[in-house]
Amino acid sequence: MAVKIASRRSRRRRNQRRRRVLYGLAAAGLVVTTITAVILFVTLRPVTLRIAVASVSEDAKMVEAIARVFTRERSSVRLLLTVMEQGQAEALLNTGGADLAVVRSDAMPSNCSAIAVLRKRALFVWTATSPGQKTSRGIEWKNVTGSKIAMLNGSPADHALLNVVLASEGATPGKVEILTLGSMDAMAVDKSISVFATVGVIKSKTIAEGFRSFSRLREVPNFLGLETADAIILRQPQLETAEIPKAAFASGPAFPAEAVSVISFSDLVVGSKALSEQAAAAFARELFAHRQTILREILDTANIEKPNTEKDAAIPAHPGVAAYIDGTERTFLERYGDYFWGSILVLSALGSFGAGLRAFFHPDEQENVSALRDRVLDLAAKVRDSTGEDLVPIEKEIQHIVRETLDKYEEGAIEEGALAALGLAIEQFRAAAAGRIVG
Repeated sequence: MAVKIASRRSRRRRNQRRRRVLYGLAAAGLVVTTITAVILFVTLRPVTLRIAVASVSEDAKMVEAIARVFTRERSSVRLLLTVMEQGQAEALLNTGGADLAVVRSDAMPSNCSAIAVLRKRALFVWTATSPGQKTSRGIEWKNVTGSKIAMLNGSPADHALLNVVLASEGATPGKVEILTLGSMDAMAVDKSISVFATVGVIKSKTIAEGFRSFSRLREVPNFLGLETADAIILRQPQLETAEIPKAAFASGPAFPAEAVSVISFSDLVVGSKALSEQAAAAFARELFAHRQTILREILDTANIEKPNTEKDAAIPAHPGVAAYIDGTERTFLERYGDYFWGSILVLSALGSFGAGLRAFFHPDEQENVSALRDRVLDLAAKVRDSTGEDLVPIEKEIQHIVRETLDKYEEGAIEEGALAALGLAIEQFRAAAAGRIVG
């Protein structure tokens, strides 16, 4: 009867151990599956970025094309457009209502950094002169003072840039009247105006056609070059110099008749400092990966370039974009490795804390372990004075202690340290028994 009871207890213990092993494997599998799912969700889900752009502008058309290509190509980035009035995109970015914004380099908010250059535009200033007429460049700029300047669809930022150029070239901005007209034809037919300005992309077919239309209705434009461009950039390093090539807009006769130096600025996609490095790098990566596809849709206006990643650049690049361009972008493990190892340390600490709580609430188990260890040491001392017939019950008792110890270890009632101490005691018993047999 006792044998059957012992056998049932042994089977029950084995079944309990199997269930614990299965539960442990199931829990480990669940943890691994959860971690894998989280990693895939974080790395593969599309990133949706809100981008603010001025309405009724070439910038809006470019951003719409970028968003369209991203969606069509199943990009890992999606753009959510917010169309604003002129000059309000920066305000929305500053208040956290947008992640990205399209702004001019000469009107860029101080708390933003560049992610990409969409295009570069130049300021064209010209006078209406006959093809054979030649006038000194210095006299031309000097004569601008007190005259009217017609600007094509000029924004407040365009007017501000024109005033910077006028002041640098010796014309008094306060004594110049700037008029905003809606078309190149309207500018050409007004004979009371002899000085004109517009902003546009030098290589744009629209700009070239506008100048050709102006020359048909009025006279061949005489572009005013800048001698003080370097001084302007010294004061405003976010601006750049550009050159209108000879015969850029027509070749028979060529105009301009020679290359002309002008001032230019960039239309930028910028992000606030709150934009994460991963999100900024993801946008830049997709933008430059699909650059040619985007340019085919807006070929006449954009060029899409990478920002300057030098530390002393006048327009700083976003840290995430700089890391992507320079090849120093951190991997997933580099970004989240600290969290991973921290989680392991926390789990280890929780395990130790749980074991400590078990020992606190069940002190009898620890006392039982100590009693078993002391009993083994007593048997080690006893075995030296025992006869051969007395060794049999002592060995059986040791086997019983070993079995009970292992069962309690599997149940979590014994820590590894206590198990190691008990193992040393058993080794001492074995050495004593071996020495008695040899003796």
